[in-house]
Amino acid sequence: MSHVLLLDTNVWSHLILGEENKRQKVQADLDALLLKYPGAARATSRICVAECLVAARRLLDPAERAAAEAAFAAEFDNPQLIIVEVSKEVADVAATQRAEILRRVAAVAGGAPAGPDGGRLKLPDAFIAASCLDFNPPAILVTENEVDFRYVEDGIQKTVAGLIVEKIG
Repeated sequence: MSHVLLLDTNVWSHLILGEENKRQKVQADLDALLLKYPGAARATSRICVAECLVAARRLLDPAERAAAEAAFAAEFDNPQLIIVEVSKEVADVAATQRAEILRRVAAVAGGAPAGPDGGRLKLPDAFIAASCLDFNPPAILVTENEVDFRYVEDGIQKTVAGLIVEKIG
């Protein structure tokens, strides 16, 4: 398989719910990535699907809510879109990635354990990173929130699990 671009929740949200200028910017950035990675497949995590459904279902206006949910469904029901399910294996990798970040935070803090919110990699993002690792080679993560998947170690900027992260938006 050629490259896989795994779209984070914020990309879908901007494409479906974003204001026109933001939607156009994100679409243009995505189009540029498809030129950079010719033939790339598009993917997302089941976690992203759930987060998008929350975004749609929290809208107050019933008509807007229904339209947003239908627009997300049209994207996520596309047979060309690969959706990485939350399998036992993906959950295990997500737990490992999150734990590694918490250990790094504790090490920097002189051994004080990180709280449940310590570190930048939150559990949903760990699932998204683990979804990228479900591909061989790993999918390229496409996100607006690249800092959530980056950390500094020994003065060097790194990404969670060595992922390639493409910032858009």
